[in-house]
Amino acid sequence: MKFGIFWQVPGYEGSSVPDRHWETISEIELADQIGFSQAWLAESPFYPTRPMSQPLLVASAAAQRTNKIKFGTLAAQIPMHHPIDYASSVATCDILTGGRFDLCVGGRFGGKASQVVGMAEDIDNSESRKMVSEYVEILRRSWTEERLTYEGEYWNFQDVPVIPKPFQIPYPSLLLAANSDSSFEFAATQGMGVIGTMLSQPLGNLKNHSETFHNMKNNLGYNQSNQPFHIAISFFVADTKENAQEIMKRNWRDSDVISDGPPVHSSAIGGGRHDFSSGAGGWATWDFKSALKHCIYDSPSGCIERLEEIISTVNNVDQVILEFNRRGRIPSDDVKKSMDLFGDKVLPFLH
Repeated sequence: MKFGIFWQVPGYEGSSVPDRHWETISEIELADQIGFSQAWLAESPFYPTRPMSQPLLVASAAAQRTNKIKFGTLAAQIPMHHPIDYASSVATCDILTGGRFDLCVGGRFGGKASQVVGMAEDIDNSESRKMVSEYVEILRRSWTEERLTYEGEYWNFQDVPVIPKPFQIPYPSLLLAANSDSSFEFAATQGMGVIGTMLSQPLGNLKNHSETFHNMKNNLGYNQSNQPFHIAISFFVADTKENAQEIMKRNWRDSDVISDGPPVHSSAIGGGRHDFSSGAGGWATWDFKSALKHCIYDSPSGCIERLEEIISTVNNVDQVILEFNRRGRIPSDDVKKSMDLFGDKVLPFLH
């Protein structure tokens, strides 16, 4: 079993924003030494409490300090980016990481954040899906055709040389970040991999979604290796269960809970949904007691037991992605201690 590691926010909110970015890169260096397979970086434009708006730059910088670990976006907010410009940016990142890069996309066209960059507000979910499909096709063709001519419903290009091309042939793996139930099936139809999360989908749901996803991609005849199924989890390991939960409780303040009103953080533009079609709500609605049902904050033995349960319940998981510092309130030194403990006392016992 491969394990990835995820940063929704850079570093620790008690330090400066520049320091927080460098703290993240330092933690990625440690993850590389421990043996994590991949470092996943969020893109959070217009969200002051999550100041990582340029994950491609962070990945490119971290790649110069690491040897083996791959990188990925979780998730790239593609409504923020023109598809040709983003094709060039991703290709450049793939070059600078030496081909150690996967692109996981997300974001809804027509959402509040996308309106900042000129998207109309009346784009519904169905039309947004069509735009995502067209966008992904433009990326693939930009990376594989010498000159791009494309006539679509939303974008049109005539004889454009999109450069550079990616380091990887034909291009980096493409995945979709899935929160809603329908996202898993949509990813399969697009020939993309998928990343689900226990922060919006209970374990039983992920089991069912995995079966649906794999059955559909098999029936469509897509390349298996290009459509992985990953699961992301909020995670922390300490010497005892009590210590792990005491530390992580700092990240779950009652003042964070969204129960009514618009599904956005008051300081953000388009901060995110707090309800999902799974019926389980989303992490923004949880107090700490609720979070403990869906997250893993435990001793080494407890973490091994919970991770083994996930791996045995959900068929064909390619990677389990651990987030050690949801909301970024745990100092980097504490995060590194937990990462080291995972490498010493948890990872060797999981196969």
